[in-house]
Amino acid sequence: MVKKNKKDEKCVLELEQAEHFMSWVTLHKPSRIRRLDKKKDRKRPDFAFYYASGQRYTLELTRWLTKELIQLQVQAERSVAKPLQNRLNGTFVLYIPFEKFKDGRIPPNEAKELVSKIQQIVNSGMKDQTYSLNGCTLLRVSDDGHRLAPMITQAELPVYLDECSQEAEALLSNLKCILREAKKKFWRYRGIRVLLIDISQCGLVIDYHAGFSKEGPGIVRKWLAALLAPSTRIDYVCLSPGIGLQQAGSGDRIFTGHKYVHKLSPHYPPEVWRRPGFPPIRQSSIN
Repeated sequence: MVKKNKKDEKCVLELEQAEHFMSWVTLHKPSRIRRLDKKKDRKRPDFAFYYASGQRYTLELTRWLTKELIQLQVQAERSVAKPLQNRLNGTFVLYIPFEKFKDGRIPPNEAKELVSKIQQIVNSGMKDQTYSLNGCTLLRVSDDGHRLAPMITQAELPVYLDECSQEAEALLSNLKCILREAKKKFWRYRGIRVLLIDISQCGLVIDYHAGFSKEGPGIVRKWLAALLAPSTRIDYVCLSPGIGLQQAGSGDRIFTGHKYVHKLSPHYPPEVWRRPGFPPIRQSSIN
């Protein structure tokens, strides 16, 4: 099994997400798990899961985010989260409104002020669970760990996403990058190759955009059908659920911009794409 390094909490959380998903796929515990991308010489998939039956799954985890949100997340992690690394007693989330820093950059003076205020609040014992900081919100999520996770908040996308809109074009462009990167990583790797895309942070509605309606398949299924050929190195594409149809339009905001969420999905939808001739992913699992 993969040894969980307590010093690298992000890797631990990513492993937990992978194990949680694979337990849904196979309903069995693996005999061994290998972390494949730990070496820096070339890009690899994230994990390989081995089972007593001889079956092997090669798993790549990624998330679906627009370029602007990724840019702001990187800035927040570098200028706010990193200076606080190992200086906090517990794990905290800092919600940052996207509209506050639309250009994807946090001014150095504001970043330093946030770091200083967060350190002061935590050192004082943080009597309340949440604190408002210059339009951002600090939340304590766990007594374990010593880090801050910046999460960018953005208004959700409309349920009926116009395929010709700028939002759709940005998401499609990002999906093309995700698929291109996954195919490169799966090169020369054996076993059932699964791409798990987390859409919980991009605003897509799992029931509608990735499901079926009287109008036919959702936009995500249409895109995947058009972009993936039968000869691809990807065997299955699955989604980690985002907001549901009942939540869309409720006025709630979605959270985005952080790779590792602190809550695992209670369930997963069926795959949204699989190679022709392959059975549904759960039927292909170990009996």
